[in-house]
Amino acid sequence: MMMPSATGPRSRFVDLGHSRRHVVEWGEPGAPVLLLQHGMRDHARSWDWVAARFAADHHVIAPDLRGHGDSDWSRDEAYNLFDYVIDLADIVDALDLPAFDLLGHSLGGHITLRYAATFPEKVRTLANIEGIELPVIRDQQKKPTPHPLRLRQWIEDQRDRRTRGPRYYATLGEAQARMAEQNPGIDGDTIAHLTFHGTIAQAGMGIRWKYDNACRFRAPDDAHGVCLDEILDAIACPTWLAYGDASWIPLPPADRIARLKRHRLVIFPGASHWLHHQAREPFLTELANFLADPEFQHRESEKNHA
Repeated sequence: MMMPSATGPRSRFVDLGHSRRHVVEWGEPGAPVLLLQHGMRDHARSWDWVAARFAADHHVIAPDLRGHGDSDWSRDEAYNLFDYVIDLADIVDALDLPAFDLLGHSLGGHITLRYAATFPEKVRTLANIEGIELPVIRDQQKKPTPHPLRLRQWIEDQRDRRTRGPRYYATLGEAQARMAEQNPGIDGDTIAHLTFHGTIAQAGMGIRWKYDNACRFRAPDDAHGVCLDEILDAIACPTWLAYGDASWIPLPPADRIARLKRHRLVIFPGASHWLHHQAREPFLTELANFLADPEFQHRESEKNHA
């Protein structure tokens, strides 16, 4: 496990009035802010390696999403995309952050995309790891399903979930083995780190994942193509897109990416959806280049990372 240092990680809680969000920080307050938003079933400590690279000259801030990590769960199971976006907006305001660099992975990418479009004055640059098109869009392309049927399936999934409790593991090693099984291509040390920070022990029950299982079943109207096009059109800042060519997440269509006025696409060969772990060093190098000179990255337009 990565150990705390003089630059972090430091934990704090942000009171949003209705509930608390856990935030992890590295680096010195007053330095340029780099805000990192993790994805579904993940947690803020997934960013430890990114934070270690940038904490020397950035104030790195990583919130746990509602229902994830050490943040509060939603009492009314409100895990729609707009719920996450307003949380991010509230955290930014509560911490009184100046304009900052923003990075999101997967669900975190969808959240940061919408935040950057809605509050363009707050985002200097946007880096997005496989977070353009939501699953509902991809699913509809593969198998078009009328909205009433999708809504019925969501209701059935939710009812089924409510009849089942969380899965418990007898040991941390069992949970670690499960994560390794689900994430081939990620090294053992990373798996151990993610599992350690992503689980909690309950007396008499065992070890379970920290995330609220209700977060896995978002309502089917989270995003539509028209809304997404308007979001992409509204993003004003330089935008860096990272995709793995071995990922189950396909590249968005070229016409959709082209809506981003100042963008650069980097493809990491052999990497899958967690490319920031699987191709860590080239990922960090490319991200550092982008943050140092985002306009140069825009002029280069597109690159397949060797």
